[in-house]
Amino acid sequence: MKKTLLFVFLNLNLFLFSQESKLSIELNYPIPVDNNFIGKNYNGIVDIGAKYKIIDKNILDFGVAFNTGLLVFNNSKDSFTQNFKVYAYPIQPKIYCEFNIKNVEKLHPYTSLGYSFIVFKATGTNNGYDISNFNDTQSGLNLNLGLSYDITNRFFVNGQFDFIKLQKENGIPNSTYNTSVNLIKFGIGLRI
Repeated sequence: MKKTLLFVFLNLNLFLFSQESKLSIELNYPIPVDNNFIGKNYNGIVDIGAKYKIIDKNILDFGVAFNTGLLVFNNSKDSFTQNFKVYAYPIQPKIYCEFNIKNVEKLHPYTSLGYSFIVFKATGTNNGYDISNFNDTQSGLNLNLGLSYDITNRFFVNGQFDFIKLQKENGIPNSTYNTSVNLIKFGIGLRI
């Protein structure tokens, strides 16, 4: 048993302290912006993400990424008859390309492309009617631009912009207010 624990501990140390890590995790604060239904009504709570580098080259790195988060619309503070909250959960799988700049090795601009799903769940009442069973999912193409800066070999800070173009749905006017979502995210990350 002691040999097994020692073996696991040594391998874990090699994994944690190796020079090149392919997996990173992020904790971000999302800020909905712009003149659209998310930017005008929702507040960002949290966004968590992970990236896995598949191809590591001198100039460009390619990989897959996944982010999910929580945004909240709280109508109860604005109205007595409409006492409800809507939780929005963006789910964002994507592929990314990170640029390696030789003269500025700590700076990593990147871009990614994916398809996002935003799951909406409501709780509370609207004019006396319970709307807790209301669920909706909207989806669309996601373009992401970002910049990370290495504080250490493992720890980095991150800023990114997400543009999501939602598909048109029946009953919802086809306007940029209803189909465009813009999120700015600031956070920290760790290479594992």
